[in-house]
Amino acid sequence: MNRNTIRGEQRGPKFAKSSFSYGGGDCVEVAYHEGQILVRDSKDRHSPTLWFTKSEWRAFTSGVRASEFDFGD
Repeated sequence: MNRNTIRGEQRGPKFAKSSFSYGGGDCVEVAYHEGQILVRDSKDRHSPTLWFTKSEWRAFTSGVRASEFDFGD
């Protein structure tokens, strides 16, 4: 049996939204699937999904924590 199939049904990635998101619609959802990190727009779940390797995701989140993306207004 394919590990993504249970009783003949396809199972996809389980996306999660941050607990800091507040319903304003400006959110992304993240999932871990088949060794990759997936990111999609929470208000348009059929739009393209971005796929990242673990090392790419680590580099991005490290940059966020280090304020590398605080460009100002």
